Amino acid sequence: MKNTQMSEENQISSYMNTEGQKINNLSVRFPGYNEVHVKPSQADPSVYQWDHDHIVYYDGAIKNNKVLLWLTGTGGTTRNVPAEFFKTALNQGYRIVALSFITDPGVSQICIGPKLDVDVNCAAKFRRQRIYGDTSFPDIPDQYQDAIIPRLIKLFKYLSINDPGGQWSQYLNQSTGRPAWSKIAVGGQSQGGGMAEFIAKNASVARVISFSGGWDYSNSRTKQIAGWYSQQFVTPLSNIYAAYHVKEIASQQLAAKCKAMRIPSGNLFVGNQNVSSTNINYSNPYHVESLSNPVYKASWIKMLGSGR
Repeated sequence: MKNTQMSEENQISSYMNTEGQKINNLSVRFPGYNEVHVKPSQADPSVYQWDHDHIVYYDGAIKNNKVLLWLTGTGGTTRNVPAEFFKTALNQGYRIVALSFITDPGVSQICIGPKLDVDVNCAAKFRRQRIYGDTSFPDIPDQYQDAIIPRLIKLFKYLSINDPGGQWSQYLNQSTGRPAWSKIAVGGQSQGGGMAEFIAKNASVARVISFSGGWDYSNSRTKQIAGWYSQQFVTPLSNIYAAYHVKEIASQQLAAKCKAMRIPSGNLFVGNQNVSSTNINYSNPYHVESLSNPVYKASWIKMLGSGR
């Protein structure tokens, strides 16, 4: 039984380690929209690892719309983005910030088996360090300047100075210097979706848009879903949206996680269409289907709502 369980975990973890590279290539452009590239080390000279560009897309004619903060999956970078979904988000009126942050290793590669035996809160500690950088979690290389929120704050400050036409200071609370979460929707795929959900537990964001977002355990042998999912969320549950495919490897775990979070049924989208030709050769092709297959565009629009 133990060997069977670990084999399944390894299968999922191995896939997650490369899934972020299996969306769409960044060679795609969005005509009519501004595109800004900023290396994390430009915005914060203390950054020395995982220095792939932050990438920003926006319509310069719209001055006070919402930002969609995009967080990729394990092993992914901003060099690969979900092009059709991004195009839909832009059409819905959003600005997009594809944030560069450390994505490897993922939670499912660290917080499993014996590690969870000694610390049932492993996943929450992992996510807190990767998002806020304010705790001690030596199993991952992330430093404070690598964490998602510090990098986002530095990016907004950098853009406020270097792209003044974008009026980026509106996305920071001028009293606290923290993100103005009421103007920021947080979306992501796999590990990134789980990060979006964890942020929503601690802040009231405009929306959460999670595609096959992480399924953390408190006991990976019994597949007991981590306790943080059932805790109170600061973001209203009516603003939390999730999608996954019924045929992906972790579909049962994702269903259990969504139930623990109490996501409203009208905000949950479970795909059941055949795999698209672009994903058919991957080891877990359905894991990216709800995000990459345009057949689900109507669901994307419901999840996104209006960015204005």
